Amino acid sequence: MVGLKDIGLAYRKAKVDLYYSSHPSMKSIVEYEGELHQNLSDLLLRINGLDETWVTQPTFLGAWTLAAKSVEMPLEEKGQKNNGNGLIFSSPAEKWDNDCSTLNAQKVAEKPNAVFRVMADCSLDFHVLSALWMMEVGCLFDAKLSSSAYGNRLRRRQKDKAFSKLSLGSFSPYLTPFRNWRDKGIEAMRGALDMGKKVIAVTADVNSFYHELNPGFLESGAFLNEVLGVTLTNEQKKLNRLFITGLEAWAKNTPLGRGIPVGLPASGVIANLALVELDRIIEQQVMPVYYGRYVDDILLIMENGAGFQSKTELWEWLFSRSSGKLGWDKNSEDNNNEIIYQTDYLNACDSKIKFSNDKNKVFSIYGEAGKDLVNSIACHIYKRASEWRAMPHLPHSPEQVGTDLLSATQSDGEAADNLRKADTLTMLRSSFAIKLRDLEAHERDLSPDVWQEHRRAFFRAFTQHVLVLPSFFDLASYLPRIVRLAVACEDFSDLRKIVGSLYFLCDQIKTQCNLSVKSLNVSSIDSDEIFTRWSEKIFQILYESIVSAFPPRLSEKGREDWLIYMAKYSSGFDYISKISWPISAKVFQSEQVRYFSFDLAHTPFRFIGLPAEMVSRRGVPAKNKIVNCTNAEELLNNEHVINGVRKLASWTGIKGVPNGLLFATRPYNLPELFILHREAYSKSGQDDLRKVVLSVRGFRLNNKIPYIDKNGVLQVPDGEKPSKFGVAVCSWKTNINSWVAAAMCAPDPDISRYARLNRLLDSVISQPQHSRYLVLPELALPAHWFIRVARKLQGRGISLISGVEYLHARKSRVHNQVWASLSHDGFGFPSIMIYRQDKQLPALHEEVELRNLAGLKMQPAKKWKTPPIIKHGDFRFAMLVCSELTNISYRAALRGGVDAIFVPEWNQDTETFNALVESAALDVHAYIVQCNDRQYGDSRIRAPFKDSWMRDLLRVKGGVTDYCVIGKIDVKALRRFQSHHRSPSNPFKPVPDGFEITHDRKILPTIEGE
Repeated sequence: MVGLKDIGLAYRKAKVDLYYSSHPSMKSIVEYEGELHQNLSDLLLRINGLDETWVTQPTFLGAWTLAAKSVEMPLEEKGQKNNGNGLIFSSPAEKWDNDCSTLNAQKVAEKPNAVFRVMADCSLDFHVLSALWMMEVGCLFDAKLSSSAYGNRLRRRQKDKAFSKLSLGSFSPYLTPFRNWRDKGIEAMRGALDMGKKVIAVTADVNSFYHELNPGFLESGAFLNEVLGVTLTNEQKKLNRLFITGLEAWAKNTPLGRGIPVGLPASGVIANLALVELDRIIEQQVMPVYYGRYVDDILLIMENGAGFQSKTELWEWLFSRSSGKLGWDKNSEDNNNEIIYQTDYLNACDSKIKFSNDKNKVFSIYGEAGKDLVNSIACHIYKRASEWRAMPHLPHSPEQVGTDLLSATQSDGEAADNLRKADTLTMLRSSFAIKLRDLEAHERDLSPDVWQEHRRAFFRAFTQHVLVLPSFFDLASYLPRIVRLAVACEDFSDLRKIVGSLYFLCDQIKTQCNLSVKSLNVSSIDSDEIFTRWSEKIFQILYESIVSAFPPRLSEKGREDWLIYMAKYSSGFDYISKISWPISAKVFQSEQVRYFSFDLAHTPFRFIGLPAEMVSRRGVPAKNKIVNCTNAEELLNNEHVINGVRKLASWTGIKGVPNGLLFATRPYNLPELFILHREAYSKSGQDDLRKVVLSVRGFRLNNKIPYIDKNGVLQVPDGEKPSKFGVAVCSWKTNINSWVAAAMCAPDPDISRYARLNRLLDSVISQPQHSRYLVLPELALPAHWFIRVARKLQGRGISLISGVEYLHARKSRVHNQVWASLSHDGFGFPSIMIYRQDKQLPALHEEVELRNLAGLKMQPAKKWKTPPIIKHGDFRFAMLVCSELTNISYRAALRGGVDAIFVPEWNQDTETFNALVESAALDVHAYIVQCNDRQYGDSRIRAPFKDSWMRDLLRVKGGVTDYCVIGKIDVKALRRFQSHHRSPSNPFKPVPDGFEITHDRKILPTIEGE
């Protein structure tokens, strides 16, 4: 029998699945979670009850809605090209008007056809039942799929591959499987071509897959027993029956009368299962070079040993090996014959799985020309991946923003990034998404005033080039993000223009277009209903996006702009939507607090617990306004969830068990948890860390957690690394005015600083000579930039060491810290951990200036007597901040125990430090990596080589732009040299008198002359 805690876990997953689905209703989630215990208890009674008819009731099923698909011009449908009167228009709106006028002038009877697709708008109860089905039944089915099925796979534990019930969300992240599906196909083609083989590549996808697939086959005994080999218990059979009955009832209430709900996450699992036999046929009977399926997108690569001369010949060959399950659709009206996939259990539930003829493509690839084609595809993939890896950028001038957006929304000339994509719509969306991502990064990292002109130029370009027909239908999914961006930055005048353009666009669709639904061949729905359902959904999304991002505290200008542009903007709203428009900003703010409390707002709930210097506080309400979960112990397991959340809440200073932590959509990541937990590296604190990670991330930390050993060394597992590796030393300038602003908690006056940093980091990321470490000077970065930068660098395997701006504490105290983001592979996946180290005493000049400027005193948050040592993989190093290098006892404590010392500095006295660095390299007998502010220079890597001309591996000073230089350090050679009882003659200077290498640094020495 299903228990309430099972339902609680199902809701936890369903909420995350729904949040990341297409166009979720945030308001519905808020209302449901507001009475969560009652709602889940009622659902539990129905699931365990004898009556099963409740799954067919409209209140349980919810509704359906429509989403924009495309706009088709009549002349294009007839194979003609509509060139109007030969004019080329700079304005898309003017071009649309001209196209419509041309149709009228040519007396074309048809209007442009606006096509929509049916989408699910299921109830929250249905989503919870769906998640419960995946937890208890769907996971058994999913386990029977082969590794050739890449998309929509359920999340599983690494250790035993069992379904992960505690993880947030049901599915594995989509990006890595998609890349694997695509990249493995390319590598398979390359391998075959390198061996001199002729290759046939086949791409195909299913027509209207979700709309033509009925789920009844999942109750078929033949399918469960013979195909999957799964035996269900009586409870599992009941749950499966309830879910399938609900799906079928939902479909009957749509105009299509069939299919599975697009937008219900479990539909992806069902779609995978429908093609399980096709996977087996191709894997076992065809024996391809490569076969991969991403939901309904198929990529098949075979040797062309049979010498196929036509596409028909190839398909006939495949049909002969499919045991009658693949063949030409004899009932198709298409003269070219569509391909149909059919089995007894699919036919029994009237599912029609046909492969679109215009998307079925066959490529004959051979020889050097074939290699060129594959390399071209790989080049475009790498180029697009590089764009995603790059740091966020804005054009140099606001005038360039419109140009960039126009280029991002033009499909002409774009190259597809794999064989499957014959059209360029995916590339268009990707280009636009990159531009939008850059804007969102600026919104998170900078004050709105700093980049206002660029942002407003983007909104102008968006209304002119995207909020017009037909462009909007291609990019409609990005509307919520753009509205949230405008609201979060208090750009209410631009928001007014966006809403106004949306009204006008809706009116054009209603008056100038025919409206139709994809896959609907009967007139069971009229244009008015199509328009009503679609427009209401659009304006629901608009309203929820405004609520989600509404600032809890408006600035003075924000209040004025709201009153001028939006407060009374209710005229016309009821014309399209049933949603009432609040006049008062306070209504939006109170709703935003509820959205935030349930982790559904634009600003993640976790920001409420992070230090103020690390995140923007614009979207974070007061802690006393957040909502706590009542009856939490009844809904979720204490040992696995509740206890960890309580511990996490105590770290963040929150009382009770907040919904935003218990049912998080964007939980704390591991670097943030390492920052929150002050005892993360002590053995005593690791049990608490394990509990918290299990509760908020859903997996158990193994024994490879970074820890401080009995000798005081921080151990960070990082796999086997080469003995030689690159260290990128940055020549980076922080203006003195930025230092003053950081000391006084004032806005940074250097508006170019963020752009300069991103350009610098892009140069590091794109370097062909990969670095293992990137070093920045003392006080180089605001703390709230650090983790975002570190996670970007992690993608290239680069660890970051940098000073961060002063962290302000109570009683006029500040901390000067150097942070290290270190790559870590101990958990079975790439991650980073954050280590923070305090400068123990201020430099003399620093102490005076802090007191004179703001009456501040610098004190360490964590004191130490001897410099901490970090063992990152097999590399042992220490960090000393600027004037700490002058402390002879610190250098003495490190002698023999480290391979390198990193010294972030902001130091004018380069002559004194020149002598210190040169002597430290010899008396500590280690690599000294000094990174000073660019305006003073002398950043370098110094080594204790015998030959003086070899000692500076790199040394830089001056310049008017920021840059980095990479030097290679050879840790193994240094250790071999130091492991001799008596130092050999080369390549380093002899170790100093009294030098003793620590035991764990010793390796086998090299015999001189080898």
